[in-house]
Amino acid sequence: MKRFFFLLSLCATTVLCSAQSRVGTFSIIPKIGVCLSNMTDNDFVIDGKTTCSPKYKAGFTGGVETEYQLTSPLSISLAALYTMQGCRYLNESGLVASSSVNYEGYSNHTVNLHIINVPLTFNYYVAEGLAVKAGVQMGFAIDTNEKYDVTPFTIKDHTGEYSYGDMVKYDKNTNDIYKSVDVSIPLGVSYEYMNVVVDARYNIGITKNNKVNDSKSNFFALTVGYKFDM
Repeated sequence: MKRFFFLLSLCATTVLCSAQSRVGTFSIIPKIGVCLSNMTDNDFVIDGKTTCSPKYKAGFTGGVETEYQLTSPLSISLAALYTMQGCRYLNESGLVASSSVNYEGYSNHTVNLHIINVPLTFNYYVAEGLAVKAGVQMGFAIDTNEKYDVTPFTIKDHTGEYSYGDMVKYDKNTNDIYKSVDVSIPLGVSYEYMNVVVDARYNIGITKNNKVNDSKSNFFALTVGYKFDM
């Protein structure tokens, strides 16, 4: 008999820990995590011919998501998430104009977009606690900048020796270059256990985020949150 009640309690605990919210439940999910972002068609040209392609850059993301359980397998979510997006470039150098021996080396080059993302997603639970999700997301830029270091140097023709000058740090405000709003499509999956929600999603940019080229912002985000049912 004791074994029976023990097994019954264990089963009940398992169901309570892993079950998603009941129909009609409104939930609040604070979450934090990391993101890897990049920008398409945003090459950086040094000397008119040396092209640097953008690479993925790591950043922070965090905020609050709300969820409403429409039916047993389907819910809808709306969130507000601060995300550090952008891209980075590998170190590169190029000739200074009208010179054959004077160069400039670029290093620590990053484009930093501070964005408030507001995703609206539909979540379909394919198994207990496991959901696939898709929707639309609006991104609102609150600040943007571009940082890089420039080091001048010369290469002596007859010896090949390098002579370096003083490094100069640049921190440029780029709010006049990047658009204040962009739109993307979030696709992802989440898993909930004991009210802890792990969410992984990829955001595909569908509108240009730059006023001077065709750049679009794409990023992957991994977050962990805790679900409070109201």
